[in-house]
Amino acid sequence: MRALEQFGWFVFNIAIPLLAPLALLSLVKLPAFLREQSRGVVRRAVEHGQMSWAALPMNASACYLLGGSLTNPAIAPQLVLAAITVHVSLLVLASIVIVLGALQSCSDQPLLSWGTNSIFHTSWVVTATTAAAHFTGYLYFT
Repeated sequence: MRALEQFGWFVFNIAIPLLAPLALLSLVKLPAFLREQSRGVVRRAVEHGQMSWAALPMNASACYLLGGSLTNPAIAPQLVLAAITVHVSLLVLASIVIVLGALQSCSDQPLLSWGTNSIFHTSWVVTATTAAAHFTGYLYFT
């Protein structure tokens, strides 16, 4: 029963927030009059770091979940505080990626010297790391 509960938590707290917007964007191709304009709609929607928007509430939720674990005597408070620090750091990093992505979308040239897709890739890495850390924290601290 615990595995079913964990799977349900994962679906509603990780999978749906990450995958639902992408799935809905792909539905834009269904009407014939939008097919031509919708080419690459998913890529355009996330190319400037927009996936990091999903990381913000996930990190906030993780901090709330971890804060509740501080009163659990079976868990070392130092470990909980370290996990909270990781999530706050990821939250700040996701915010920076969002700001840089917004600036990049207004510019013709890349803002960062490490490539034109750096915001896109960083956004995915931050979001995937957030999702993995949040789920791991849920499994370990609850």
